[in-house]
Formats: sequence, C-alpha cells, structure tokens
Amino acid sequence: MAEEETKREHQVTRDQYRFYLVRASVIVLAAIVVIIFYFCVKRYDGIAEGLKTLNTALAPIIIGFVTAFLLNPIMKALEKAMLPYFLGRTKNETKTRHRVRTSCSLISLAILIALVAFFLSAVIPQIVSTVNDLINNINDQIVGVLDWADKITGGRFHRQLSSAKEDKNITNALNSALTYVQDYLHLGSNDDVVNTLTSWGASIGKGIFNGILGMIVSVYVLVEKDVFKSHTKKLIYGIFKTSHANVVLDVGRKTKEVFYGFIVGKIIDSLIIGVICYICMLILRFPYPVLCSVIIGVTNIIPVFGPYIGAVPTVILVFMNNPVKGIYMLIFVIILQQIDGNIIGPKILGDYTGITPLLSMISIILGSALFGFVGLLISVPVCAVLYSLAKTLINRRLEGKGLPTDSEAYDQTPSRSPGAPPDESGEKQKKPAQNKPGPAELVRRLQQNGKKNIRS
Repeated sequence: MAEEETKREHQVTRDQYRFYLVRASVIVLAAIVVIIFYFCVKRYDGIAEGLKTLNTALAPIIIGFVTAFLLNPIMKALEKAMLPYFLGRTKNETKTRHRVRTSCSLISLAILIALVAFFLSAVIPQIVSTVNDLINNINDQIVGVLDWADKITGGRFHRQLSSAKEDKNITNALNSALTYVQDYLHLGSNDDVVNTLTSWGASIGKGIFNGILGMIVSVYVLVEKDVFKSHTKKLIYGIFKTSHANVVLDVGRKTKEVFYGFIVGKIIDSLIIGVICYICMLILRFPYPVLCSVIIGVTNIIPVFGPYIGAVPTVILVFMNNPVKGIYMLIFVIILQQIDGNIIGPKILGDYTGITPLLSMISIILGSALFGFVGLLISVPVCAVLYSLAKTLINRRLEGKGLPTDSEAYDQTPSRSPGAPPDESGEKQKKPAQNKPGPAELVRRLQQNGKKNIRS
C-alpha cells in the first residue's frame, strides 16, 4: 500500500510538472510572437522592401510553378494517351516514361503558348480599333447621350443640356478628365512622361524575361514532379510524427483539390461566359462585342466582385454609343450573371470552397488589401482551405468531448433539442425554446446517462 501511495504521489508530481511545463512553454511562445509582431510593426518599411526584393528574385520560379500547376491536367491527359503506345514498343520502361513525360510537358507548354498567341492576335487588333473609334467619336457620342437625356426628360433641362453640348464645354470636360489621369499617373511634365514610359518599358521587359524563364522552369517541374512529390513526403515524415505527417499530407491534398477545382474551373467558366457574351452581343447587334466580351470574361475570374467590376465599363461603353442599347446591355449583363451564378458556375465549380458568401467577401477584401491583385484571385481558395482545416480540428475536439458536430445542434432559435430522438412521425421531438439545453447541459445529461465519460 505504501509503495502504491508513493507511486501515486510521484505520478501526481509528474503530471503537475508537465502541466506547468506546457503552461510555461505557451507563455514563452506567446512572448516570442508578441516580440516578432512588434519588430514587424516598427520595421515595416524594411521588411516590406525585403519581401519585395525576395518576390522579385523568386518571380520566375513562382511563374514556373503556377504554369506547371495549370498545365498539369493537359500533360496528364497527353501522357495517359501516349504512354501505353510507347511502352509496348520498348524494353527500357524507365527511359521511355521519362521521354514521354518530357514530350508531353513540351507539347502542353506549346499548346498554352499557341492558345495565348491566338487569343492576343484575334483580340488586340479589335481592341485597338474599338479604342480608336471611341477616341475619334467621343464628342459625337457625348452629344448623342445628352440629346437622349433631353428627350427622355421631356425638355425640362433643355437649356442646361444645350449648354453642355457646346464644343468648348465638352472639350473642357475632357481636358479636366485627362489632367486628372495625368496627375494620377504622375505625367505632369515631359520628363515625367519619359521616366514613366521608361519605367513601364523596363517592367514589361522584365516581365517577358521572367515569363520565359518561368516557362522553362514549368517544364522541369512537370518532368520531375514525381521526384519532387516523393522528396516532399520524405521530408514531412522525417520532421513530424506519423500521425501529424498524415494530417499535413491530408491538408496538402485538400489544398490541391480546392485550388484545382476553383482556379481551373473559374478559368473555364470565364471562357464560357466570354464566348456566350460575344455571341449574344452579335445577335443583339450591340456595339463593341469583342472588347465588352473580353472585359466581362476576364473580370469574371475575380470571385464575387468580378461580375460587377466587368459590368460597369461595358455598360458605359455601350451607353455612350447608344443610350437605349446601353440599358438593354445592363439588363443582358444581369441576366448573364444570374445564369452563370445559378447554372453554369455550380455545374463547373461544384462545391469546392464550402464557405459562405460572407466569408468569401471578407477573404477577398483582406486578400486584395494585403496582396493586391494576386490576393484578389487566390483569397477564396486559401480561405476555403483554412476553413476546412479549422472545421476538421473543431469537429475532432467535439467528438472527443462527446458533443454533436452539427452546427444546428447549437442553434438556440429552433424549439428542438440537439440529438433528440425522432418521434412516431420520423421528425425530431420539439420542446419549448426556453427548455432547450445548450452544450453544457447536454454534457451533463450524457454524464448522468452513462453514455460517455466526459470531463467538464
């Protein structure tokens, strides 16, 4: 008995030691995080500049990985079609697989380059022609809009509208708009114009160079992706425990699934919307079909706000040409976006994100504020991955406590009790709302019934 008592005392002492050690570790970790946060706030400019330099240096690698990510489905489809044919005609399977993988990667990259070149060659001349038409006929288009406004208002503002139609007033308004744009772009003097154009030219040249390097990197990534995958798994299992490594790999698979489903699906959805918009604008005889379709298709890639961003300039363009058709264009864009949001989008995208519209909006606002245009594009899938991870962890904790994982069980509004047995009609038993137990009451009842031993 004395030995057992001594062992029990040692066990209690050991448990207390572990408790205080964990608490001390948490306090130290929290202090480190606070110090790092304070340092980041005080040295924000230096950190931002360092991150900018790092991003510039890694730009070709990032472009290469993103391109490989987008080309991987095409490469896999080509490899699946070509590999059986060549394997049946060779004795060295390893070399054949490597050669087929390399060939399929190069073919995939060639297909992407051809599609981009075809799109640019078909769209850019149309866009240039449309912009020239807008610039050359801007005065006549403004006069046409003012005449329509005078007609629609029954001549109530005829004197003001007639004054606005004078050439000098239109010219002054256009000059004011042009001055605002010049000030915004810092193009006040000729030297500013030269410096800005030089900076733009250097940025474009660097972008083209990084794009070429990125395409080369993408081929290597596609060819060596299996080796890269195996090395990554080896590293994860070497660093973490087996159970923790499995969780990390599950998160990686979920991330891949969400990003593939959302980004690739969004690109396909936007292409379909752009083509439908172009065909319908030709049928309805709306002006500027190519430019408007490109704007609507490109902005549709942006989640939530994309359709509204694309609707504003397209409706204005058509309205400037013909006010009545501009109103019809607004109605058409609304109908098109409703069809996309309720029919086309769900069919292509499915439920890859699994987050509410409110979370999508919050993630887009934060992503665009922190990371600009890139954050605008990837904020929703990133939020979906984080939401899925948090949901999995919370559900596991609830299951360990014997609590329900369904969110409706914690809703205090309905008059039913979480987990109540169904009645004879097959529905949940309903009780008065004031008698509905919360999670703590549910734990107490489970303990009393002996269903599971839960520590409160």
